[in-house]
Amino acid sequence: MNSTRRLGQDRAVVIGGSIAGMLAARVLADYYASVTVVDTDTLPNQPQPRKGVPQSVQPHVLFAKGYRILEELFPGIDAELSSAGALSIDWLREFHLFVYGGWSANTTSASEIISCTCSRPLLEWAIRRRVLEIPNIEIIAKHRATGLLRASDGDRVTGIRLRPVGEGTESELVGRLIVDASGRRSQAPQWLESAGFTPPAETVVNPFLGYATRRYRAPAAFDADWKIMLISQSPPDNTRLGYLARIEAGEWIATLGGYSKDFPPLDDEGFLAFARSLPSQRFYEAIASAEPVSPTYAHRATANRLYHYEKIQLPQGFVAIGDAVCALCPIYGQGMTMSAMGAIALRDWLRQGNSSHLDNLDTSDFQKRLAKNNSLAWTIATTQDLGFPKTEQHPTSNSNRSSDKLGKFMRWYNRQLMKGTSSRPELHALMLEVGQMLKSPLAFYHPTTIWRVLTVNS
Repeated sequence: MNSTRRLGQDRAVVIGGSIAGMLAARVLADYYASVTVVDTDTLPNQPQPRKGVPQSVQPHVLFAKGYRILEELFPGIDAELSSAGALSIDWLREFHLFVYGGWSANTTSASEIISCTCSRPLLEWAIRRRVLEIPNIEIIAKHRATGLLRASDGDRVTGIRLRPVGEGTESELVGRLIVDASGRRSQAPQWLESAGFTPPAETVVNPFLGYATRRYRAPAAFDADWKIMLISQSPPDNTRLGYLARIEAGEWIATLGGYSKDFPPLDDEGFLAFARSLPSQRFYEAIASAEPVSPTYAHRATANRLYHYEKIQLPQGFVAIGDAVCALCPIYGQGMTMSAMGAIALRDWLRQGNSSHLDNLDTSDFQKRLAKNNSLAWTIATTQDLGFPKTEQHPTSNSNRSSDKLGKFMRWYNRQLMKGTSSRPELHALMLEVGQMLKSPLAFYHPTTIWRVLTVNS
């Protein structure tokens, strides 16, 4: 028999306790009497991987924009991360990028493009600790959301159905606002359709990228001027990449990747051979002298997937955020920063209301705001991934001769820009500022920048 959990109507419910969900809960706590986060896991008290986030052992990075938002939402969290072992990184000095045959032109002076490098479990744990200190936030663990509740007298979502993991007894959890932050596995489009609402259309761009990741302990005498190293893929022909990051506890997280199903092997010999095949030997030389301290983990759920919530009329009382809306190929490292930006978009949208009329906020307006936030990251990821001939896109975009010519020019211009990062420090700095979401990509088309790009040697 169904039961209904009613702890007061002035509640927001967040589906998913990962980074997007926790940041959403932090924002919602300022506007609702109570916030309930529902997750299928028991959220750990220590920094450790969990079953509900199978990609947590893979590399993750928080860009400077996301780091600044984190400090805004949780003042002092930078010091807490540092004391737990996270390393501060100055991207202009300590991020070394190899692309189109050259290493980036790094500076030796300090910059303001700062964030941290650490494992995802450590970052999640630090955020979760701060969220759980907020008295009006609770977590319902080991429960799975199974559907949406619709008001009998209107186009409004009034709660969710949920079920204990591994059990069949379903209950209801009511709320004034339901936020889907359940990630790539979101079932919200199906739930909306089942409840009689219009589901969003979906766009998928799949470059068939596969990862292999392993942790290493740094050699005792290790001394280098990088904290993150990326030997990048370069479409259309170079499908392979290597990413190496220093993290907490004196460890490195080493990831090899291959586009177009050029997947790296998981055995020791094959992993090293794949590393040796990269266009620079620095990645291979680093891990060859280090001690492996973990198995090698594969990850292949890397398609870019966008649900177009901004194009439908959503019911009141429901919004979606994070990877549940826009999940990007992970190699670009944008996901956690996009989650942080989404939380700020949620806060700004809620500021339009107050306790007397939060119910009347236009949820479709929020999704349009979020889509605008996501558009840059989506364009960066998919434009690069579509440069590989074997990438699949659904639905296939319509094109004409003029747009084909523009696309060819833009791909050439972007290649020239990336080539210029190895000889022109100002282009490297600009690429980082845009990539770290601190500047608009329109900065790439300032007349001075265009001249610099056009004069890069081909």
